[in-house]
Amino acid sequence: MNTSDNYEITYPRLNFRRKAVNLFARGLLRLLARPTISGLENIPAEGPVILAGNHVSTLEPLLMAVYPKRLVELVGAGDMPFEGLIDQLVDFYGFIPINRGILDRDAMNKALGILKQGGVLGIYPEGGTWNPGRMKAQVGVAWLSHKGQAPVVPIGFSGFRNGLARALKLKRPKIEMRVGTPIPALQVENDDRPIKDVYQEYADLVLERIKSLVDPADVILVPVQSDYELHAGIENENGSVEEAQIAGSDALAEFLFIPVMLDSLAVNLKKPVQPLYPTEQHRQNQQFSKALTGVFEVLAVNPGFLTYRLGFERGRQAENAMRDLLQMLERVQKSGKTIILDASTKSRFASGRVEEKSQQYRILPD
Repeated sequence: MNTSDNYEITYPRLNFRRKAVNLFARGLLRLLARPTISGLENIPAEGPVILAGNHVSTLEPLLMAVYPKRLVELVGAGDMPFEGLIDQLVDFYGFIPINRGILDRDAMNKALGILKQGGVLGIYPEGGTWNPGRMKAQVGVAWLSHKGQAPVVPIGFSGFRNGLARALKLKRPKIEMRVGTPIPALQVENDDRPIKDVYQEYADLVLERIKSLVDPADVILVPVQSDYELHAGIENENGSVEEAQIAGSDALAEFLFIPVMLDSLAVNLKKPVQPLYPTEQHRQNQQFSKALTGVFEVLAVNPGFLTYRLGFERGRQAENAMRDLLQMLERVQKSGKTIILDASTKSRFASGRVEEKSQQYRILPD
């Protein structure tokens, strides 16, 4: 460890606590699941290193933390609390919280400090679980590798979809952690391209190596293309429906069909967004307006909540569509009419399978 500098987080830390938790967790995992671990020898025995894996459930960070021989400092979501007992366990174990959707310099510098002390950092380049297997690599992994001169060890996790739920039901799911060979630390000397392009290329390489370690049976579960549509209308007293225009309606439909995003708002942030879920339920104007207002309350604190998850342009379109819809609800409330939203999605898979979902939202006057 480099002791000549003052680091906000020293590496390693909470040694006894973490070693005890790791030992207990490995035993618990063998009871609740059937883990297969390979390639741990690819993690360098000393020096700075970044472990980078794919992220589908809440279980991957557990395996990334407890199986390597060296203590791993994890970087995780800091923009919203975890659920119930998990929040307490994560707080007890400790991690570096990062606010996603903004440039969190403080968190990135803490992570860099771990590497400069010769430590092991655990991250997930996709940055979340809202669209597993189809998300773009975030450039943070490249920045950390470059600034910390740390190689990146790719890790592929397989069998983790609904893994925690199946484990808790004692179904003992088969899960796998495959550790690949290290990718040398990023060097940018003699490269005339814009640094953001260099970083993105390296991040894409890391994600490509990670995906190559994932079981093909998991890969085919990820759609190669998904299309979204949303059509809005106002129902007149005679039952006819007058079409209403909402700019960016397809982006709004994408938001509505991503359950992890809605769960983040409802479960983690305690916002009253239940009317937004694409399920059969009774909906009224003020109730739906309150749900949309809850989203905007989150955006007021974390402006990047949508743009980080959907992409900048797509996120802004979804935000503007919700704003237009909220204004429409206010106008229609005065006339006592019903708003109808027909949302649908079509996903195509590499196997040729096509999956379609649709939901009609009937928003009744109060």
